[in-house]
Amino acid sequence: MKQKILLSLVMLSFIAAANAQKKEKSITGYAITATEKGGRNWKEVTLVNVSTGERLQSIYNSKDEVPALNARTGKPVVKSEPSKTTSKTATYTITSPERKVVNLDQVLDKGSNNNVNVRTYTRVVVVRQEVQKEKPFATNSAAMAYDKKHDRLYYTPMGINQLRFIDLKSKTPKVYFFEDEAFGVVANTGDVNNQITRMVIASDGNGYALSNDGNHLIRFTTGKKTVITDLGAVSDDVANGANSVHNRNNFGGDLIADANKNLYLITANRAVYKINIENKTATFLGKIKGLPERFSTNGAMVEEGSKVIVASSESTEGYYRFDLNTLQSEKVSDGGDVFSTSDLANGNLAFEKNKKEKEEAPVAENKPVVTDAAAKGTQPQEQLLKNGISIYPNPVTEGVTKVSFANQPTGRYEVQLLDLSGRLITAKEINVNSESQVEEIRFPELSVKGNYLLRISGASSKTAFTSKIVVQ
Repeated sequence: MKQKILLSLVMLSFIAAANAQKKEKSITGYAITATEKGGRNWKEVTLVNVSTGERLQSIYNSKDEVPALNARTGKPVVKSEPSKTTSKTATYTITSPERKVVNLDQVLDKGSNNNVNVRTYTRVVVVRQEVQKEKPFATNSAAMAYDKKHDRLYYTPMGINQLRFIDLKSKTPKVYFFEDEAFGVVANTGDVNNQITRMVIASDGNGYALSNDGNHLIRFTTGKKTVITDLGAVSDDVANGANSVHNRNNFGGDLIADANKNLYLITANRAVYKINIENKTATFLGKIKGLPERFSTNGAMVEEGSKVIVASSESTEGYYRFDLNTLQSEKVSDGGDVFSTSDLANGNLAFEKNKKEKEEAPVAENKPVVTDAAAKGTQPQEQLLKNGISIYPNPVTEGVTKVSFANQPTGRYEVQLLDLSGRLITAKEINVNSESQVEEIRFPELSVKGNYLLRISGASSKTAFTSKIVVQ
């Protein structure tokens, strides 16, 4: 009997430990969803457990009467009177010599003088009802950002050029509008190019939102005195080629931010761009690999380091994570179907921990620097960044990688390729003479697959860093 009791206690302790471990590994974030799985009415805001797909807390329920307040004055927003839905019906008698499908517009324009095979067509013109803009989610939304410092969820409805936020500190839900302050130039829900579907709070404490066509990068300060500024269009890195950030197939998706003052655009079709906030240049990094066929990447948030969680508005199969270094994905949710999601948000920044470790690590003047992360093969791609220098692609698959210099001092730079022991394999001198310059670094044909170091130093020795390159 004692043995049975002891065995039961041991099993219970194992179960408790397993549950505790599972709880520690849970990943939470704010999501814009529909009321049901697979729905397309993006008006619910929920705190979700990405590890399981479970809804943990309802933040905003579209069925509830939530007061909308002016963000400047705290007073109720001005209510609008929606127009009624009306329709106009016109009946036309058209004659055509043959029994075939007729384009009504073309026939009405040309007219007819033949009475063979008379047919009647009816055209109905519907005047759609105006949305009640004072409702917190008057339309669907696909752009949301969590402001951890002020405990707010900023968002903007699709088709309404207005910044809004949910105050999470309030005991009862409260939503604030920045009334009569343009947030972009979208005219209505049909203005797809100017729809804002991407938003994030960056490492500088400001919020950033991007229109679908990439022509409006909007910055908004957080806190009491919010200032909204349209910074204009994002430009393509010269190396992007046909992978322009402005292409229509790169609409939708979400923004995340890293600890180095960069934004990352994950488009709905899985393309990933790094955007330098200072010069508004978008660099194409590649496409996320390994996602299910119907999985569009509509929502994104940082888990930790280089790991990013993505959610789909088209698929309920689960939530996935991918690595910014390799762009390889894997499923993260362990349950069944999840709520399809138009956006995800949390307060994490990519590479935040790695950045602190890098700043604390001692650096020798004339020797290659290998951090612990690089030695273990876990150093993320953006760890390569210093003062606007970036290296891509990484891993290298075709024997060529590129070094992008953005807003660097003009002059000579030396790029060295070394093995992990520090032995020099090849070197190249580069003259930087423009604000945005990209140079190709070709690996020798005899280079074997594995890990290498790439060291970049300026003539003044003020710009120097070393990081790992993986050759596949």
